[in-house]
Amino acid sequence: MKKHFLSTTLLILLFYLNILSQTISTVRTYSIGSTVTITGVATNGNELGNIRYVQDATAGISIYGANLSTINRGDSIIATGTLTSYNNLLEITPVTSFSVIATGRPLQVPFIITPNQMIEPYEGELVQINNCSFGTLGGGTFASNTNYNFTSALQTGSLRISAGCPLVGTIIPNQNVNLIGIASQYCTSPTTGCTTGYQLILRDLNDIVNTSSIWITSQIAPSNISTSGLTINWTTNIAGSYYINYGKTPNLELGTISGTGTSATPGVSITGATPATIYYVQAFSINGTDTAKSAIKVFCTVSLSSGTIKAFFDRTVDTTVSTGTNAFQNTHIADTLAQYINRAKSTIDAAIYDWDNSQGGSTITNALNAAAARGVNIRIVYELSTPMTGLTGLSSSIKTLPSPQGSNYTIMHNKFVIIDANYGPNNSIVWTGSTNWTLTQLSTDANNVIIFQDQSLARGYKLEFDEMWGDTSVTSSPNLANSKFGQFKTDCTPHEYIIGGKRVESYFSPSDGTNTHILSTIGTANTDMYFGLMIVTRSDLATKIATQITGNSLTSKGILDDTTSASTAFFIMHNVMASNLLISKYSWIFHHKYLIIDQSNPSSDPLVLTGSHNWSNAGDQKNDENTVIVHDSTLANIYYQEFHQRWLDELSGAGIIEINNSYGTAYIYPNPVSNEFNVLVDKDQNEKANISVFNILGKEVVSFSNLENNNGLIKCSNLNLANGMYLIKISIGEKLFSSRIIINK
Repeated sequence: MKKHFLSTTLLILLFYLNILSQTISTVRTYSIGSTVTITGVATNGNELGNIRYVQDATAGISIYGANLSTINRGDSIIATGTLTSYNNLLEITPVTSFSVIATGRPLQVPFIITPNQMIEPYEGELVQINNCSFGTLGGGTFASNTNYNFTSALQTGSLRISAGCPLVGTIIPNQNVNLIGIASQYCTSPTTGCTTGYQLILRDLNDIVNTSSIWITSQIAPSNISTSGLTINWTTNIAGSYYINYGKTPNLELGTISGTGTSATPGVSITGATPATIYYVQAFSINGTDTAKSAIKVFCTVSLSSGTIKAFFDRTVDTTVSTGTNAFQNTHIADTLAQYINRAKSTIDAAIYDWDNSQGGSTITNALNAAAARGVNIRIVYELSTPMTGLTGLSSSIKTLPSPQGSNYTIMHNKFVIIDANYGPNNSIVWTGSTNWTLTQLSTDANNVIIFQDQSLARGYKLEFDEMWGDTSVTSSPNLANSKFGQFKTDCTPHEYIIGGKRVESYFSPSDGTNTHILSTIGTANTDMYFGLMIVTRSDLATKIATQITGNSLTSKGILDDTTSASTAFFIMHNVMASNLLISKYSWIFHHKYLIIDQSNPSSDPLVLTGSHNWSNAGDQKNDENTVIVHDSTLANIYYQEFHQRWLDELSGAGIIEINNSYGTAYIYPNPVSNEFNVLVDKDQNEKANISVFNILGKEVVSFSNLENNNGLIKCSNLNLANGMYLIKISIGEKLFSSRIIINK
């Protein structure tokens, strides 16, 4: 009897809900601003963030709001809100109320369409597009917040990978697949035309349906890299016979090397190679009549160069935290670059974002002119939108190429120089980092330079330069027909090197999925993480930093330039880091783009990531950028010496006291003290603090109890003490710190 009563009540409730709601196809005809109520089944969950797509038997629509996080795929819901158009996508937002009627409901069977049919009638609905190819993108990896083109039935479509999608970091199929997803739309300029338009939203790996029995499940990657060869490794979903085609050009002219037997984790070795040699490789595995092929990837053997890696900084460093090799402040960066240019024997290729005719810029110009006069072949790629007054004094014999302009491009933001890539192993140089060739960048703004004496890396960087130049010849003028910048570039360079016995990674944007590699690098932190960055606007990077800190109890500090203080990414990090995240207080630009991982833990994988790449959407998806990751404890500590000094500078312009003992590290600032001071402890904690102040006779003159602790930051004010020397004692739970301070009003 009770069960019958509940069933009747539910039926009555559903009856009234259906009266209140309209079919989604009807709602889609209403005017913007209308209050509407719909009933349908959610076709996605949190993998797409705060948006839910809801579909009934008539149509689909998106609803948006932070309050929708409890709605899962397969939930039958009723929702009320305001009809809105967001970049031409019809949405219900805000959702003023919703209820989950039932869970685990079957989804509508996807409509089978072609790319050209992904238009308004299917917006918000599940669709399937068959026999899709990603072309040259195949074999790469999916990045977050990124669109990818595919073809089917001789038509081109676009799919979107969102930040929280489980597909981030997985392999882009290199064989034809069927795609299932939600038809959506994103139009940034409705009145002048869409820059993205209709797009297919993928939700997880199940939305990619392989039609072959065997497929590759990881990027092909090198191991055992030496001067005479390397091993190519990959994985497949099932075991198969395996092979590589390879060559010194993309034509793979050297033929095929066969593996032995069958394997789902193949490895094939190239032997008898020569040092610093570029190889193009395509791996493939076979099961029956099905073949899975990788994209053609580029690798390089170890060079005979010294492998010396140097780094220096234009601002002061703190060598008191050195582990043996002191960091170096170089106030004459232009002179140093000029010295390297003066030693060039054969070639110089430079890609630079900004360059002026100040004293430093002119020093570089003069060195290049002198090199050209003695017969060095010089090619320069530069950003056309910047003043580039440094070019005005350049010799007419030096060949130059401006970056293209227009709606398809943003900026050529590189800052690298390649010297003598093919002259000799001990002459090859790669110069990069964050520094442009302008007065403020060379002398005032916080910047770093990193220099590699390595022919392998020089030849890898030359491949990137040649792609922009449109020609491989160092004597040829630019070939505009073949020249590629920005989103039109391809992944055409090696990413793994062994330099001086150290692992070095190299990536270029936007072709190489740099953001994905930054995410992976953050994820390696076990002990500590420090970063000095001009900007962070990508929320996926900020979220990865936050979760890595909390999940591993990392010691972590970061400095950002003030342009990021209001961004969503900043607040994601600040919610975890609190006072351990600082916005630069200075008028000069904090221009670094570096990340330091586990510098205090040599048994982990200490590394530093640096280059020209800002942590932004443009930096990852449109700008021409370069990034290096050096796995080396010494270099990580050298960058930490720079970071530590910047941290001390940011905390106080009037002096700072650092206390190190068995309880950890604490900072007291400013010193001298007027009437208040701050205590910053090195690990996030919230225990309240007690502070006592003693005069030189040892008498307690003032004390403070239960001071608020904001994730390690304690403020102590109203001292009301006469000028002089005092001893302070700080207790935070079981932690004890003591130091002398000076009162000077």
